[in-house]
Amino acid sequence: MAEIQVENLKVVYRGVILALQGVSLRAGAGEAVALLGPNGAGKSTLVRSLAGLLPQYDGRILDGRILVNGQESHHLPALKVASLGLTAILEGRPIFRYLTVVENLRAAGHKLPPERQKAITEEIFARFPRLYERRFEQGGYLSGGEQQMLLLGMALLTEPKILVVDEPSLGLSPKLTEEVMRVLDELRREKGLTLLLVEQNAKAAFSIVERVYVMEQGRIVFEGTSQEAQADADVMEFYLGGAVAGGFAEAKRYRRRKRWV
Repeated sequence: MAEIQVENLKVVYRGVILALQGVSLRAGAGEAVALLGPNGAGKSTLVRSLAGLLPQYDGRILDGRILVNGQESHHLPALKVASLGLTAILEGRPIFRYLTVVENLRAAGHKLPPERQKAITEEIFARFPRLYERRFEQGGYLSGGEQQMLLLGMALLTEPKILVVDEPSLGLSPKLTEEVMRVLDELRREKGLTLLLVEQNAKAAFSIVERVYVMEQGRIVFEGTSQEAQADADVMEFYLGGAVAGGFAEAKRYRRRKRWV
């Protein structure tokens, strides 16, 4: 049962900055779920909470709980959370920039037996031929898309059951974004992964997820299927840039009616 459940989570930074204000969400076994929202909404804070990384950012959980595969994990350090099968790919592409592609992959899979590590590395290179071509290049010299592919490969070497990916399309061209989403969808379907996709690019996320949460100012303000999200005028206006009939004046009135303010 590879699932995440977050219940009424409240998170504070430096003892005074309330970043999450009672967030609840769920990603069921084998499900693809998107968490959408603008900068500053609290998305990355939720990712850090799920991964057990809040202390490194001077944050702590005030209330609520997180369950990974049915086990409470909100009090566990990052390594213990990873041992439950949850792997988080953080925003900012945190690879080892002075190591080669091969060395990055070797570092990610250091706990695996050599034969298993070799088999997964061959799978990674088969999925990402460009990484194979650049396998002896330092990570810092890769393009943004290549670095994102390397991070996905490193995640595979942890043999995750749950994959949490924070802003994978950030800084990528539409073509590369489409490629990253395609790979995430393939991995989820072929390996039975539970996927939580944290994104600002709603259109990209809608292409591969089944359910959607929208976060605003540390709260969940929308929950529904991908189809319901795309049919919701608020979500379309504020997260997909959908046009509002009647021109600029009506658009201004519409914004003032935003339900979650």
